[in-house]
Formats: sequence, C-alpha cells, structure tokens
Amino acid sequence: MPKIIDERARREAIAEAVWAIASRDGLDGATVRAVAAECGLSTGAIQHSFPSQATLQQFAMELIVERVTERLTETGTTDPHPAPCDESATANHNTPALVSDHRNPAAISVAEARAVPDKTVTAMLLQLLPLDKERETEARVWAAFSTAALTNPDLAPYARKMDALLATFCRRCVESLISGMPADDLAAGNSRSAKSAPTSRAGDPAAIAAHLHALLDGLALHLLVNPDAAHRRQATALIRSFVAALT
Repeated sequence: MPKIIDERARREAIAEAVWAIASRDGLDGATVRAVAAECGLSTGAIQHSFPSQATLQQFAMELIVERVTERLTETGTTDPHPAPCDESATANHNTPALVSDHRNPAAISVAEARAVPDKTVTAMLLQLLPLDKERETEARVWAAFSTAALTNPDLAPYARKMDALLATFCRRCVESLISGMPADDLAAGNSRSAKSAPTSRAGDPAAIAAHLHALLDGLALHLLVNPDAAHRRQATALIRSFVAALT
C-alpha cells in the first residue's frame, strides 16, 4: 500500500527548516541542500514540494504571517465574555490569564469591565514582540526576510503585505481602545471605517496607529539586539503604558 503523505504538513516542516537556518545562519544559508539536511528530506523531496527556491522562501514568509495571525486570533477570542484578568499569571507568557468571577455581573464596576478588553489588546500587541523563544525565532526570520526583500523583487511584495497587515492591526487596536469595541471583534477583523473612527483625547487615531506601528517595529528590533529579561520587561511596560494612555 503506497505511503500517504500529508503535503501541507510536509510543506510546513520544510518552511520551519528554512526558519531554523535563517535564524541561525541568515537567509543566504537556507539553500535547498541545507534545508533538506535540516528537515531530514532529500533535495528531490524539497523540489517536489517547491519547484524553486523563490517559491520556498515565499511560502516560508506566508507561513509566518499565518502563524502570527492565528496566535493573535486565539489571544483575542480566548473567552467571548472574559472575566477580569489575573496579573500574577502573566509572568511566564506575558499574556493575561482569565480567571473566574462568580459575582453578580451588575456588581462588576465600569472600570473592571473596561479593563478586560484593554488587557486583551495589550496581550495581542505583546504577541507581536519577541518575548519568548518562538516569537524571537519568528522575529529573527522576518528580519532576515525583510532585509532580503530590499533587493529581491520576489520577496518584496510579501514584506509589503506584512507591513500593511501590521498597519491595519495597529489601527484596529487603537479604534478598539478609543471606542471600547469588544476585543473579540478586533480579533475577528471587524473595524470601523476611517471616517467613523472616534477622535481620542490623545489625538488623531490614524496618527496614534502610526505611532503604535513604529513602536512595535522599534521594540522588535531592539529586543533582537537585546533579548535579555530586563529589556523584555521594559518593552512589556512600554506597551502597557501606551494602552493605558488611550483609556
């Protein structure tokens, strides 16, 4: 009986091998031969799944976007009616852990109700920073791809796509914080139009979103250069301060 191969799973495993090499040796080191050795496949098997190195690199970039998007969605929709967050549970993963609250909902204060989506937005923003090994690898790989995209026309559209997705996400985060839109709407991709976006006391929402985008880009690069715990704590505090300033 012929062996059944999950082609999607194999393509993802190959892409993950590209990530490992790019993170360790740079994108130039991710040759077909090196990728084959990394994931334990023959060069023929690699070329069967990806007819060219360009298609392999493009898929590897797309998969990073897909994984990050999935993680953001999971973070934003952990509980459609979340209870207050337990700050003491965030030490290891930098994302809020939801705890039960069995009080009468009417007894929950407005401040507590508003704090829940704010903390969810904070958690989603922190997912974009290299605060653990998985996210550090993603950030290192994306930095390698972005640098290559400056001179590689095959990769440039994917770098621009990621930048546009991040810009859109930042705009939705700002809209959510200003308007109080539920965090599960944010994770699902619901957004107000630019004309209907409310004006914040802090200024123009579009300018605030651009500020957030630049902050995330800068912190990500800073943490790649300085990945120690102290700088990670500082970056986390900066994101929380940014969110707090809008609420």
